[in-house]
Amino acid sequence: MLGRPRRPALIGLTVLDSPLSKVYPELYNISRPITTPDVPVIVAASMLTAYDAPMLPLTKVGSQLHVEKNGVRLYQAVGSFPIISLFLQTKPRDYYKVLWNSCSTTSVWIGAMSYEEPLDKLLGIFALTGFGDARVDVEGSPPALITLNEVVSLYKERKLGCSVPVKEVASEAVFIDPKAMLIDAMSLMCEKRIRRLFLRGRKGEYISDRSILTLLFSPKGLKAARDSPDSWTDFKVSDMQPTKAHLVSPDAMVEDVASLAEPGRDVFMLWDWSSMVTRWDLAIKPWKAGKLNLSR
Repeated sequence: MLGRPRRPALIGLTVLDSPLSKVYPELYNISRPITTPDVPVIVAASMLTAYDAPMLPLTKVGSQLHVEKNGVRLYQAVGSFPIISLFLQTKPRDYYKVLWNSCSTTSVWIGAMSYEEPLDKLLGIFALTGFGDARVDVEGSPPALITLNEVVSLYKERKLGCSVPVKEVASEAVFIDPKAMLIDAMSLMCEKRIRRLFLRGRKGEYISDRSILTLLFSPKGLKAARDSPDSWTDFKVSDMQPTKAHLVSPDAMVEDVASLAEPGRDVFMLWDWSSMVTRWDLAIKPWKAGKLNLSR
């Protein structure tokens, strides 16, 4: 079982009470792309894959349109999951045509907050929207994007802790046959509202919405979209390069598993081979349950 020394108590605000500017002083040094509403879907999707960006906030000079929900400002953004949903709603013969539609037609709403507002509000925004991405505004600068990656990194820095077994926050893994058609995988993801599918018979291996987007917008995929739109999604799940989840004990503490997370290795599977743990499970579930231990 993994373990680590207990954190000493520090004088001051808890991490959840502290403003993002104090918790993440380097946030505005993280280079992340943004786009405008008039950019076509094909360009937005290519940017997502080329920059390995979690979301593309949509910005427009002089016209920052937003809506409000439960007192939270929501702005438009584009991600891989809504683009996949777009194709499921499109007739195959029109696939190539919709690639040139404005990306705003397939946008979602992510929350926004000030750089001087606390981490607790950020977690509430994630829970409200269902997305682990939010826009952060500061006067005199373009907006930044903050994600669950930054939140989970606080475990490694020993600023957050959760001393409960990881099995208490695990989610049920959803499986698909590697021989299944890509369109079936896309449909299953949207039906279940999940971003990852594990491959049946291949322990710990999974595909994601990002790997689907990478395949569809690869040179091979775009050639198929142009030359034969009807067959663009006629790939199989096995045509994608799977990712392998990191195996952990169900009795390992949440804080210890979270400390293992890093870009490209942030999905874990328990020894029963049927339960998975993601950054959402490591951060939002403990927060909702009031089980986060906070350094002071």
